Amino acid sequence: MRRLSFNQATARHWPLPEMLAGCAAAGIGGVGLWREMLGPRGTARTAALVRDAGLAVTSLCGGSLGAAGWFDDIRRAIDDAAALGAPALVLVPGGLPGGSRDLDGARARVGDAIGDLVPHALAA
Repeated sequence: MRRLSFNQATARHWPLPEMLAGCAAAGIGGVGLWREMLGPRGTARTAALVRDAGLAVTSLCGGSLGAAGWFDDIRRAIDDAAALGAPALVLVPGGLPGGSRDLDGARARVGDAIGDLVPHALAA
């Protein structure tokens, strides 16, 4: 069970402190968190709660490559993942531009965008 990770979205209405306590009590070793659910407690407080529960953050999900201001948002998501000790950041690249059916082109744009973020990720 220590290798199991519980994804926060599975029980999105379960308050974080209770979810962490429940996972720890069940012998689960890690949690996958969502940026949108970090809420007013913020990244540093969430990281402390996870550590105090004896758990690891296995992933952080959040950040869209298609939203306005996406580049700065993804940079903040990288910083959040680093602060939480998450070894993986899950990005949601979004859909195709209106009227487009060019899936290969969309994948190339996502790859280019991620490539532009690599220096920041390595520094984090």
